[in-house]
Amino acid sequence: MERVKSFLKWLRSCISPGYVAMLVAAFILWYMTKLGETYTTEHEVEVVVDGQVLDVSCTIRGKGTNLIGYTFASKQKSFEIPATELSFDSSITDSEGKKYRQISSSSMQHALSSRMPDIEVVGVGVIPPMEFVQK
Repeated sequence: MERVKSFLKWLRSCISPGYVAMLVAAFILWYMTKLGETYTTEHEVEVVVDGQVLDVSCTIRGKGTNLIGYTFASKQKSFEIPATELSFDSSITDSEGKKYRQISSSSMQHALSSRMPDIEVVGVGVIPPMEFVQK
């Protein structure tokens, strides 16, 4: 513990507080500049379609500040999309007689794009089939 105290005392005598303040300011400015650039990343999105929860992998593009804000603000956020807003590619019936519908990737991408105004949805990964429930 004594060595740590003596090292910190020596460090304070070598480096001025002004230098440390300028170093911190330069780091903050550099970081802000880097966040202003456009980035593309993969993001997992929770989508609720007529009460059924689907986890969809999306490729999103946007400014770094928007992506970080979206990532931190949307940890528990899900997007509700009515089935009437989506188009479906096909219907599947399993061995038990349950019917499933496959959502079109392009319609899901369009629906998510309209709900994320600051971020561009570049692509949508595999969408799990959703169970067909007649009303």
